[in-house]
Amino acid sequence: MDQNNLHTLFFIDHILQNEQAQKIQQIAKQYSSEYAHIRDVSKEQADLFLSQLPSKGDGEEKVKRLYFDGCFDLMHSGHFNALRQAKELCETLVVGVIKSDAIAKAKGPPIMTDEERLALASACKWVDEVVIQETYDPTIEQIDRHSCSHVAHGDDLVQTADGKDAYQPFKDAKRMKIFKRTEGISTTDIVGRMLLMTKEVMWEEKKVFQKQTIVEASNINSLEIDQASIEQTLNNKILNTTRRIMQFSNNKKPKPGDKIVYIDGSFDILHQGHVDVLRKAKELGDFLYVGVYDNETINKIKGKNYPILNLQERVLNLLALKYVDEVIMGVPYKVNEQLIKNFKIDLIVEGTCSQKTMDDPYELPIKLGIYQQIQAVNKQTADELIERIVSNRLRFLEKYNSRKKKEINFFENHDYKVEEI
Repeated sequence: MDQNNLHTLFFIDHILQNEQAQKIQQIAKQYSSEYAHIRDVSKEQADLFLSQLPSKGDGEEKVKRLYFDGCFDLMHSGHFNALRQAKELCETLVVGVIKSDAIAKAKGPPIMTDEERLALASACKWVDEVVIQETYDPTIEQIDRHSCSHVAHGDDLVQTADGKDAYQPFKDAKRMKIFKRTEGISTTDIVGRMLLMTKEVMWEEKKVFQKQTIVEASNINSLEIDQASIEQTLNNKILNTTRRIMQFSNNKKPKPGDKIVYIDGSFDILHQGHVDVLRKAKELGDFLYVGVYDNETINKIKGKNYPILNLQERVLNLLALKYVDEVIMGVPYKVNEQLIKNFKIDLIVEGTCSQKTMDDPYELPIKLGIYQQIQAVNKQTADELIERIVSNRLRFLEKYNSRKKKEINFFENHDYKVEEI
């Protein structure tokens, strides 16, 4: 086919896709006009042929546009490392966030809403574009609509309801990129830790259920947390290396004349409230330092079994966000003169949703006139996410026990042929 005929076909396809593009844009507005950066599909459809041609980058073959989908529920460093690896394989990474109803049909309802999961995926520094994905498994037609030549997934490939490889069509078409799954952390593990925080409540509810004759034995058993899998959750936490920290780090420092902003907190379980306040903090200056409390400090402030994530897990999450320039680990709860001088901080900010003890941690910056409060638009907290699990604990217990067994089986029988990028 000559060049002119090829251009004609793309022009016809461009017109046919126009109505479909408008529908996709309407869906984006329905969920979040701020975070769902849906592409003008009709405008870009004619670029499909060129996008399928690989280009060279850093000595390795990269595709121009790569598609990677996921639930991104309770987003953690495993998610972010997957996005980092996917970005290494391409010039532009397009991320599909699966709709809640599609997730519910495939494996049970997610904890976070569509808008909340869109916000987290959009805030990742390795993500170029975010789209809404209507189905649980992507199709070739879907990635074509987003002008992507290949789809990416970890080496824990998923199966369809009838037991087939969900990504076989992409493999057959030679449009598949596979990277190594990150071990030691998963949404299932985090849910397990959160379930432990509601243990006493669940045991009381079990007594109530046992008095009801209409409840089947299988439902009563579903209240039990699989103790062996819980212990594995606590013992098999992610083992980070200095290389992983370097992979996530921006390797940046303030430039002369930069206005340096500082914000601190627990940042336990990333959520939309964190994204909003970090974005606003970054807008107040040129360079944003984020101070993270150590585990002991958080436990003194919040009690219970907090923090849910340990210090290294929380640091990696923050380093993956586009608004964060650098993270300071284990900062003092009360901002002191040494911290301000060492990092040449010009402005110290605090979100209105932050939790305090009796002592005001910002007493010194207030006295120095370098303190500013950021009004929280989204007042979400980790406590609220815990409450969602508490109110639906039966459902999440059943889901946890089922998925944890699958994860254990995967790691025990995996051949580890894929190397991490």
